[in-house]
Amino acid sequence: MRSGATIGLRARLLPLATVAAGVAAVGAGALALRGIEEERGLLLPPPSIGTGSLVQQQIALLAMGGLRSPAAEVLAIGATDAWIAQDWDKAEKRWQEITTLAPRRPNYWMRAAYDMLYNATAWARSAEARTDRERRALERSFRRRGVDFLLTGLANNPDSVLLQLELARYYEDPYQHPDYAKAVAAYRRALAMGAPHRYERWVFYNLCRLRGHEREALELGRRLFREPEHRTPSVCGLLFVLQHRLNLPPGECMSPAELYGSEQAARTHLRNLLRNDLGYPTDGIADYLAAP
Repeated sequence: MRSGATIGLRARLLPLATVAAGVAAVGAGALALRGIEEERGLLLPPPSIGTGSLVQQQIALLAMGGLRSPAAEVLAIGATDAWIAQDWDKAEKRWQEITTLAPRRPNYWMRAAYDMLYNATAWARSAEARTDRERRALERSFRRRGVDFLLTGLANNPDSVLLQLELARYYEDPYQHPDYAKAVAAYRRALAMGAPHRYERWVFYNLCRLRGHEREALELGRRLFREPEHRTPSVCGLLFVLQHRLNLPPGECMSPAELYGSEQAARTHLRNLLRNDLGYPTDGIADYLAAP
């Protein structure tokens, strides 16, 4: 008669035997799986799921068995561990694996991009063991990798409004070497794809930051101002600035009191706009506040 210990040991060994039997097929199965995805037009990063550990082997077999989402979720835990350890190369590798397994999940691409664009670049800027030159090079590298995640995610999910908005937010971020023209284009694409109407304000905000687009920005801002939902302090303040930049005659300008509802409100909100750190222009505000 077999003892309970022997039966228990055998029960524990069964999953290991299953994994061992399948490991020889992992390489061919992964290549076949990738071939199918490429035929479907998916643009995937290079597969990098290793088979050096039992966990990795099990993940590969899950993927081969069609259970790609569970496999991706297991790997997402590894991405969190890499974030905790501030091991950004490992985090990138994990996100590549995750997005290869689940390329139709925009959330994974967004999380991968966020790790590279914000967490990793912040770490690079404060890496005390590195020289200034090394820190700048690392930051550029992580930023490039983050944008790659967003662009590849959009290539695989061309109808994802969330990914398009995430790309637009990156382009307008004043702390990430912003490109406001690209931000305008990305927000307009998102709107065309069905993003909420409120994002027209973000088109306006970014047009205001672009020299040479004052007239276009003014026309959009005036249209937004006619809709109460868009009549925010920022929209009102930037309309004030655009009128000043374009040197419009008094008959074509709205006064600060008309924009804000009262002179007192105008002074309060324009003072806040003058101190902004978002790259918004502030032409004419200081002179207005200094006037008696």
